[in-house]
Amino acid sequence: MEPTEKIWNRRFVLLFITNLLVLAAFYASIPIIPVYCQEIGITGSKVGIVLTAMSVATVLFRPVAGYLLDNFNRYHVYLLFLALFCLSFPAFLAFPVFGLLIVVRLYMGVVYSVCGSATMTLAGDVLPVTKVTQGISRFAFTVSIGMAVGPFVGLQVQSNMDSRASFLTIFGITVAALICVSCCRMKYPKVKRKKFSIQESIYRPALPFMVNMMFLMIPYGAVIAYSSILAQEKGIMDYLPYFYICLVVGMLLSKLSTQHMIDGGDHHILVCASLVVLILTMISFLFLTTGIHLLAAGFFFGLGYGILQPLFQSFVTGTTPGPQRGVANSTYMLSYDIGIGIGSLLMGFMQESIGLTTGFALTAIAYVVGGIVYLSYCSGYYNRLHAQVTHYNQET
Repeated sequence: MEPTEKIWNRRFVLLFITNLLVLAAFYASIPIIPVYCQEIGITGSKVGIVLTAMSVATVLFRPVAGYLLDNFNRYHVYLLFLALFCLSFPAFLAFPVFGLLIVVRLYMGVVYSVCGSATMTLAGDVLPVTKVTQGISRFAFTVSIGMAVGPFVGLQVQSNMDSRASFLTIFGITVAALICVSCCRMKYPKVKRKKFSIQESIYRPALPFMVNMMFLMIPYGAVIAYSSILAQEKGIMDYLPYFYICLVVGMLLSKLSTQHMIDGGDHHILVCASLVVLILTMISFLFLTTGIHLLAAGFFFGLGYGILQPLFQSFVTGTTPGPQRGVANSTYMLSYDIGIGIGSLLMGFMQESIGLTTGFALTAIAYVVGGIVYLSYCSGYYNRLHAQVTHYNQET
């Protein structure tokens, strides 16, 4: 399809709002599901199995998601899978049994793997070729905000409603997203379909960025999964909802204040500065005793990720040809699935052995590794890819 010459065109705005709603709904469900499981008699390790089932399904189905987006009408694929994603929330209420909830979470992982890759791909398609990198760096901000706003919404819904009303509220948010994207009415030419191949379902040029971001998402997974438990241990639970507000404020501030530098290509400085802020923030958890400290940590956490998440997404989408963006985004999004999963798993072990504050501080090692990967390889790799794409666009 032919994009307009503006970044903030009508379809781009609708997709922006849609992705924000979908992500907010998904992450709002994270604090609600464990409570719901306990209410219906599912406790202990069984809760962990229910939660982990989705991550497994998402990781396994990502390559298939990329194939579907590159070999079928992307807009129709997204409409179908977003509608299926909406149904996953009332399904929790319809099947309140341990075994069936595992099936629901597996189903949720499959459909979410397509939705998560599709919006970024569609957004790239409605942008001018020369502004894909800039536009996607703005669009990817929905990921940062959704991952911060979602848990806050979930905590608020959970504290003011019962589980049934909570799931129905989230269902309403996803329906609003479906209505919003239905207004885009995007048209695509017929696609020559290829046979599905495991080898071709992974976009190799995106792998360095995926591996790099995987390390950077490990501390994020640890904090999001265990921040409520940490707040309980420290007796500062009343501050937790505001932790997520500070996280959003930090993301907004970093995005608004650095967008000009991102557009100007000053990626090296931004990545290094973000990593320094994040490393110091995680180390500071060693000394966490007050609610004010928790709020400050949330703010600086937001500052770092408000830059890194959109920036790395723009690296991938901005250097990938249009017909292959589906599989490229699916490959890259594995970094979130794997990184957050590793972070949550590691903190589960460290909570019992060394405690959460020490565990949080140790996850800063992942930032150091991610920084080494970026400085030694990914920075130069991106510059080479970007030069090739720029040269190709000038010739065509």
